[in-house]
Amino acid sequence: MRNERRPTEAARAAVGAHRARATSTRPAARRRGTLVQRDRILTVAARVLAERGFERARFRDVAEAAGVSIGLLQNYFATRDQMFEEAFSWVCQQLVDRWRERAAREADPWQKIVRLVDELTSEPDLRGHSSTWIEFCASASRHARLRSPVLRVYASWRQILVGAVSEGIAIGAFSPARSPEDVADVIDAVVDGLHVATAVRLSGMSPSRFRELVLHVARLVLGTGDGAVKAA
Repeated sequence: MRNERRPTEAARAAVGAHRARATSTRPAARRRGTLVQRDRILTVAARVLAERGFERARFRDVAEAAGVSIGLLQNYFATRDQMFEEAFSWVCQQLVDRWRERAAREADPWQKIVRLVDELTSEPDLRGHSSTWIEFCASASRHARLRSPVLRVYASWRQILVGAVSEGIAIGAFSPARSPEDVADVIDAVVDGLHVATAVRLSGMSPSRFRELVLHVARLVLGTGDGAVKAA
């Protein structure tokens, strides 16, 4: 009978530790995969919401657009309303996070405003982005539970603008005739109007013209005669 070598205690322990590590990493990998899949579904759901509106969008529309089953969607979301409300909030939070990150990179008040406008107008599909935002606002006007995310976007954008205007006034770079809050509201109104013009494909409207017009109005309401600011 052949003499078989039996593994030592150390070898058995090493094998056991390896298996334990492999087992412990699998749940973490699955969680990461689940989060990625869920974010992708929320992105698709937001696009469907923009195209069809909150009232008409369905589980089936998202399943077909995402290439998944309705059953998979129901694993993530108990109801159709929950899915679209989460998609709505998720996209709005993405906007807020991007604006805050971009603003934090700039110390100069004027450049902070310029970078915010650049973030708005550098969208790969600005018309699609504008259409999505308009539909989100329209849906929020009809459904109270959708208003909080939209109001959060407005509040965050306004907070960044008011902060930049106040900083500019403090260092003598801006001399507006109205309060920082009024200045922010005027700029915001121009941005919303240009989103509408972009969404309906107004003749001559382009990302570069969108940017130029917002910054032109910003200079006017900030009351600055600084040539360097005008050139930005």
